[in-house]
Amino acid sequence: MRAFIAPPRTSSHAGSSPDCAQCRGTSAAASGGRCVIQNRRPTRRSTVARADVIERPPTSSDDFVGRVVATSSSNPIVVLPGFGNDSADYSTALGADKASIVKALKSRGFDVHVTRVERKDWFIGIFRGLLTRGFWMNACTTKQVYGWYLARVDEAVTEALRANPDKTQVDLVAHSAGGWLARAFIGGALALNEPGVECDGDCMARESRVASLTCLGTPHTQDARSDPTRGACQWVNDTWPGAYFDPDVKYTCVTGRSVVGNASADKGTIGKYSAGSYAVVAGGTGDGVEGDAVVPNSSALALDGAEKIIIDGCWHSMSTVGTFDQASRYPWYGADDVVDQWLGVLRRN
Repeated sequence: MRAFIAPPRTSSHAGSSPDCAQCRGTSAAASGGRCVIQNRRPTRRSTVARADVIERPPTSSDDFVGRVVATSSSNPIVVLPGFGNDSADYSTALGADKASIVKALKSRGFDVHVTRVERKDWFIGIFRGLLTRGFWMNACTTKQVYGWYLARVDEAVTEALRANPDKTQVDLVAHSAGGWLARAFIGGALALNEPGVECDGDCMARESRVASLTCLGTPHTQDARSDPTRGACQWVNDTWPGAYFDPDVKYTCVTGRSVVGNASADKGTIGKYSAGSYAVVAGGTGDGVEGDAVVPNSSALALDGAEKIIIDGCWHSMSTVGTFDQASRYPWYGADDVVDQWLGVLRRN
């Protein structure tokens, strides 16, 4: 039996309510999925130098979120890195201990394994994709550019279960692009890596070793014109739409509400950067769009049937936006004082 832990003090509502300012205009408003807003008290925007930043509300006893700890029934956790990230970003978080998701989870008693990825692997994958027809036609599956990544996830899952012989399943915690790639892994897309295998649904079967998927700032939808995945993400959506394997697999989408895109802001400002990033993901100009500074909330919540969690003041990455090697001064999904706001979903599996 799982130990009872006091639930977060949050506001819950049906995502279809037009009166919800945080869900209005996002896929949460249409999906019918349960949406939970963390840090329920009103947020405020800084009026000095960072007018587009949504600050984290001051904490009080009313905002206390109980510390989520592992129990004997907890599955091992496999962390899936986001695009451009290295495995070390999740274990050492650029030297910022409070930002290390591995340290945060281990301190709560969870057994954690990070998918083995080096920064260069992403770019090698893209280079290989350049040599394929699907890349240039925006008609990729995961095979052309990301087949290697699914193989690494398989390796990490195998390692996690070997280290926990009494367990038969793992919980996947996927950051950014790792989320939609995790959906492909769960669907059995690893089978496409075999020589001579084409995109045939008959060769793919659900990965039964996965109990749940928690997506942290994942762009589940991509604008067709600028799609950096070259069609791969859309292929995943077409093949396994929404929370496809629910209830066998528990799906949760977590997004941070930290920056409003400002297309007219000065170059080099966070508002300008975020507007450009939101536009790449979702199209348009990104102006006035809310997100975690990299992924707009609408895309991060675009998984029908999944539980949805919005965390005010939570940023996309452990690094400063636009970099991979500069530690951020803002809290991200894996920060020690943030993880409990989404980790509770694993307690309920």
